Amino acid sequence: MPDTATNDKAQAAEAQISELVANAQLAFDQYQNFTQEQVDAICDAMVKAATAHAKDLAELAYEETGRGNSEDKAIKNIFASQYIWKQVKDDKTVGVIEVDEAKKVEKVAEPLGIIAGVTPVTNPTSTVIFKILLALKTRNAIIFSLHPQALQCGVATCRLMAEAAVAAGAPENLVQWISQPSIEASNALLNNPGVAIVLATGGPGLVKAAYSTGKPALGVGPGNAPAYIEKTADVKSAVTDIMLSKTFDNGMICASENSIVVDREILSEVKAEFTKQGAYFVPDNEVDKLSDAVIDPARHTVRGPVAGQSAEKIAELAGIKVPAGTKLLIGKLDGIGTNFPLSGEKLSPVLSMYIANTTETAFAMCLGLLNYGGLGHTAVLHTQDNNIVDKFGEQMPACRILINTPGSLGGIGGLFNGLTPSLTLGTGTYGKNSISHNLSTYDLLNIKYVSRPTRKPIEFINELRAVIRAK
Repeated sequence: MPDTATNDKAQAAEAQISELVANAQLAFDQYQNFTQEQVDAICDAMVKAATAHAKDLAELAYEETGRGNSEDKAIKNIFASQYIWKQVKDDKTVGVIEVDEAKKVEKVAEPLGIIAGVTPVTNPTSTVIFKILLALKTRNAIIFSLHPQALQCGVATCRLMAEAAVAAGAPENLVQWISQPSIEASNALLNNPGVAIVLATGGPGLVKAAYSTGKPALGVGPGNAPAYIEKTADVKSAVTDIMLSKTFDNGMICASENSIVVDREILSEVKAEFTKQGAYFVPDNEVDKLSDAVIDPARHTVRGPVAGQSAEKIAELAGIKVPAGTKLLIGKLDGIGTNFPLSGEKLSPVLSMYIANTTETAFAMCLGLLNYGGLGHTAVLHTQDNNIVDKFGEQMPACRILINTPGSLGGIGGLFNGLTPSLTLGTGTYGKNSISHNLSTYDLLNIKYVSRPTRKPIEFINELRAVIRAK
């Protein structure tokens, strides 16, 4: 017999979502009459608001989630607003966006409709800024299912962006959110027939749910990025990059390194440099303690409360004594997979380390790590040998191959490399994603192709017939 309370909860969720979708549709319909100039003015206003309040939102996120640190979260907020806007502000997203005179083809941009935006606890404000900016730049409406553990900072970000948009002339309700989050409400949003596409950032279960709705979805899976420090690498630079990457917001960007693979010839130098820069190598007899503290054995990934904590806090949880000021914990492993839990994604300032006797062995280790929860995401290489770069790029099943670059800040692009700046990083079919690049405006548009003939059809067909008859 059906549970009455469960049914009531589901019906309340359906009613809440139906109202949000109806309001979004009205706003979306109005927004279709806006010109490119009006759209860009609205986006510019949102960017200015997000930038002005980047620090405030970061502090809210840190206070609510207790993860990372507010300074780095403020940098992510600025990246999600200023840096992303710099990349996309000149993108044409309204009407005719391209004309190919030679082929006589026009490209006409149309929005997708209402987007369901799902956000993670790891980057709760910057991801909201990013998704709203891209949604409104492409004349879509968006409704958020915010992570329950980051609800207040997420709502504050949504409200800030929505108010800035309306003040700049946007219709109300282009940006909305579920005010009373629940599993029932999230499912109702993802499956509502009025929602055109799901834009999901989060864990594998959430992404799988997005792809199972029967409608288009852009979701990104986990990353378990290996970083190979090859024997010709500039060791000091390599270690500096990895330390920066793993300590930035306490390692919660999904492109951050999770394991290092080190050539034995330079092992002593690498360990000395890591130690000099504040890393602590966990003794072999305590690696299991670290693993038990960090990894959830049921899910084979980082424990929720551990993600985004400091190295010293994690060491305390594990019962491991470390020097004051320790920034990163490193544990040596001899295998990959469920029997070596620390080889998985850690989303914290913790690394597993592997020692390679040959380049071939190092490549095999990197492949193994990618196959254990990181397929399609990111692989990092530190080397001065261009032949190694070529081979690594060819052999690694990762959509971002980063050379002599910090994984986290390199993977999101735009800061110091040529990758598209984004906070949604596709992993391609390797990771069961529909895109293999860093998501941007083009992914949130329907492109119509208006094609005129380049020659008279009857003349072309008659020519072909003549050729056939001559044979």
